[in-house]
Amino acid sequence: MSIIEKERDAIALDVEGKTADFPTGTDLKTILSGRWVPAENSSRPRKSTQYHPVILKLELLGQGLNVSPEATVEIGKTLKVDHAVGAVGKHALDIILDPGKVYVGVPVGTTVSDHLREKTPFTLEVDCGRYYIGKKPARLRDDGRWECLEQKAKAEKIMSVSIPPYPHYYDHKTTRGLPMRSIMPLAGDFGGATIFPHCHYFGRFQDDYKGMECRFCSIDENLESGRDVFPKKPEDFVETVAEARKHPNFRHGPVFAGGSTPPPDRGAKVHAKYLRPLKDAFPDNWLRLTIAPPDDERYIDMLFEAGADLVGFNYEIYDPLLFAKMCPGKVRDIEKGVPGHAHYDRMIRYMVKTFGTGHASANIIAGLEPAQSTVNGITHLASMGVIPTIFVFVPLKGTALEGHHPPSIREMIYIYNRLKEITERFGTDTYCAGCNRMLINTKYYDGLQPTMPAINEDDLRFVGLPPEDLHVPPRIPYVLKLKW
Repeated sequence: MSIIEKERDAIALDVEGKTADFPTGTDLKTILSGRWVPAENSSRPRKSTQYHPVILKLELLGQGLNVSPEATVEIGKTLKVDHAVGAVGKHALDIILDPGKVYVGVPVGTTVSDHLREKTPFTLEVDCGRYYIGKKPARLRDDGRWECLEQKAKAEKIMSVSIPPYPHYYDHKTTRGLPMRSIMPLAGDFGGATIFPHCHYFGRFQDDYKGMECRFCSIDENLESGRDVFPKKPEDFVETVAEARKHPNFRHGPVFAGGSTPPPDRGAKVHAKYLRPLKDAFPDNWLRLTIAPPDDERYIDMLFEAGADLVGFNYEIYDPLLFAKMCPGKVRDIEKGVPGHAHYDRMIRYMVKTFGTGHASANIIAGLEPAQSTVNGITHLASMGVIPTIFVFVPLKGTALEGHHPPSIREMIYIYNRLKEITERFGTDTYCAGCNRMLINTKYYDGLQPTMPAINEDDLRFVGLPPEDLHVPPRIPYVLKLKW
């Protein structure tokens, strides 16, 4: 179900089931004859001597890991514990892969479907107080996933890792007596927050939208999982941020996300009331939020005038028919029943034109459509000057997609390599490295890095993955496992 389209100086063509971007001017006869060969990332690929941290990050996002009993005992004593995150309800265990300091939000916890970790060969181990990722003997299946061959085997140590320390402010309360952990839990290097834990598309505001929720979202199922639900005031966030800024791993926040609210502003007005006091109190604190596109541009102006540094939309799925199938409420409400993202694109173009590149982002979820369709969406978004942020689908209990699988490592390698090339070409790769713990987007952690780390064919051979996945999408059939 690939979408074939022209985008600026590249042409996406489907040749015998293999879709790729060919440089402008490439002879069509050469392409169709099969003599065209993708260029390497460099003229002389380096010889890999260790597991590439980006490859391991993507493997962990797609298949999770098993925490050894010894590591389980230690986590939560002096280290950061997992916490409910945003509208999708993922319980993420934050770890840092020591090479490159790559943050990973590993999908674990009671809301995550059990089959995500089924047959994963990856483990979190502890030895003499030091943590590492282990990998048990495994084979790469036809569906692009690893299958552990010996569950009782000793895991081979493949990478040392760190786990962030327990945030001291979790034990503090606001002046109103509310626990700061619930006001703004630490996620990676930022504080996450939700003003409205309810969503319009679950019928929370209008009864006739009941049953129109996004099929992958568990905000209702996960409403009280790992967090307290109570009205939060702007002063609660100001007090919590003031304390959190003393923590060595905190860099910015809160990052506001959560359920969508009704038109016309779709949450812009209330978020502006919370953003302004935070920006006034901490002018150097970078503030971002994700909401649904409002009905008109004045609400975008309102958010940036209140102090927002970056505004994002949940684009979800690029393929218009799959988007309509999986996000019926958003298509009905935002796009007035027409499959696609016409209104999203109108608001995105306005943001980029008015506030410049680097201040607008759009989230796509890898795994909910064929890999090439995701890549086409990345090209479309980047060509408009918006930052494409590519989440990895996590199946959550109680949702229509609880039986669906995350994307395979083979699909993610292809998406990652194309994401790197496309965003660098259009200049839309400017984002915070620490924020991308659950995203295919990856940069090494010490601040804003100039480029995404390159993966070459030898890196893939070293870990047992097909090197051609860098250049063409793997031949893995897309199977939608929708419960209703």
